[in-house]
Amino acid sequence: MTNPYPYFVNTPMNNLYPMCDICKMYSCPYCIKTPIYNPNLSRQLTNYANDEDTNITNFISTLNRSGFIVQEGKLSYIDIIKLCSEGKVDSCLGNNVGAPYASCLLPPAPNQDPSEGQIPPIGYNPDNPNNYPANINYIAPGVNSKLRPDEAVVLIGITPPPALYYCFRSYVGFVENKPEKNYSEYITTGDNYTGFYHMIFASLGDQLNNYNLWTSNTPKGAPGKPFNSSTIIISTADRNINKQIRNALGTAGYSQDIMNEDNIPMDLVNMGLEEGKDTFIFMMRFALWADQNIGHQYINNIDKFIKVFRITPKIPLTNLNPWPVPTLKIRETGITEYQVVPSSRNDLDHLRNEIINKYGGTEYDHVDLDLTVGIPDNYNAILRDINIYGDDRDAVYFKTEDFKLTSNDDFLIVYGINHERTQKAIYSNASFYGAELFNGVAGAFSTVQFPDTALEFFPEGYENAGYYYVYKMARKADEDNVVIIPYSTGNPLGKAYGVDNNKDARIVFRVYLDKIAMVGPYIFDIIWDQAILFRKKKKP
Repeated sequence: MTNPYPYFVNTPMNNLYPMCDICKMYSCPYCIKTPIYNPNLSRQLTNYANDEDTNITNFISTLNRSGFIVQEGKLSYIDIIKLCSEGKVDSCLGNNVGAPYASCLLPPAPNQDPSEGQIPPIGYNPDNPNNYPANINYIAPGVNSKLRPDEAVVLIGITPPPALYYCFRSYVGFVENKPEKNYSEYITTGDNYTGFYHMIFASLGDQLNNYNLWTSNTPKGAPGKPFNSSTIIISTADRNINKQIRNALGTAGYSQDIMNEDNIPMDLVNMGLEEGKDTFIFMMRFALWADQNIGHQYINNIDKFIKVFRITPKIPLTNLNPWPVPTLKIRETGITEYQVVPSSRNDLDHLRNEIINKYGGTEYDHVDLDLTVGIPDNYNAILRDINIYGDDRDAVYFKTEDFKLTSNDDFLIVYGINHERTQKAIYSNASFYGAELFNGVAGAFSTVQFPDTALEFFPEGYENAGYYYVYKMARKADEDNVVIIPYSTGNPLGKAYGVDNNKDARIVFRVYLDKIAMVGPYIFDIIWDQAILFRKKKKP
């Protein structure tokens, strides 16, 4: 079995995170040391499939009798770096290193031409002059799909095995180019047949995640372990369709207690099958499996655990009742890291000076890399018509300025606050990217892999030293706590799996899930992580 993320520096989660006192008593939303309910995934899948066949058949039959066309799609692991290395896409879209993604591959709608590589939809007549144009074929056939406003996408299956984080959300993918606007810096696609598009890739609301998902182990969102557990996700833009889908699921034997809403706010998107209408992406992401092998088995066979259906009324509905634009979760809690660690200014100055004293010397110049907000919030991006590369509101993003490694001896020191210990995150990480392909090739889950690594830089016994971390990103492992930056040229996995010297690069930081707000923290309530670039001085 292939490793979906070969440059993830893996430290077994169970060794790093002992079971906390809360988890010993009842379900703790912050502890991932949970039992694997059934480590034999093949047997588990067989039992699940036998139980589900009848319910799914009943669900489809009920919808068919009610005037719907039901087509099965597929949920598939997307190795965006592999696709980019093969020349099938021109960007890795800011992939989060060590956190794999899966997307729904939807069939075409009835009376819609298939994209290259797609099976035609049910009842398709290629000679019908009224067929709608095919979907944009970017990433893989069916990843980007136009939707009628009266359609539904339904996922039925088993949630992932234990992990610190997993989530699901619908996105607006590609939107039509605006007249008289320059899109030369955007990811663009399309032609006179499909329409001309550029990528926005913005989430359409807050995430469904393992801290709020309704499952058979967490009915109606009750406390519990939402892993290896039955669940249903219903994506609709119309309330009436949502109600009919729920009724059909109930008739088929499914409990309302495991049904989750992924609502599409119709006023923010341009739905329909015609040329130039928006495309939609339905995506899951995963981070920090409790058991890497079991996690890999799940992600590589995810289509066997979760079934995907595209559901279309045979006669288009005219009396639509759209979902409103939702109220998004509030990021601010009234508590900032500046309050939690009031000595942070002096501490970080001290830490920076000690880092420079250790790594600078006469052979190296150093540059404190400037930082900016990585991506704005989802609705802000939609209205500004900018690409935010599959954002997740459970996180906040900030990034360094672009820089170059000019020799094999250059390296970076990444340091900062351990956001998990301040309660502002369940985890945070940093990924090293090539700027041209936006390909994440190396990274670390700072709060998990490198706790207490700043102790050596503070006086022994200093009470706040545990709030900080330090590690190196470099071409070679010449000490402990090093993340290796691979090369592009000659990389046996492919060109997008590395970044060469003298190429623009950047580091992107992500901070996931404030433990009070249970959404990404407010970006100015956290103390931003830092990076120092050390360049080997050239000999005169």
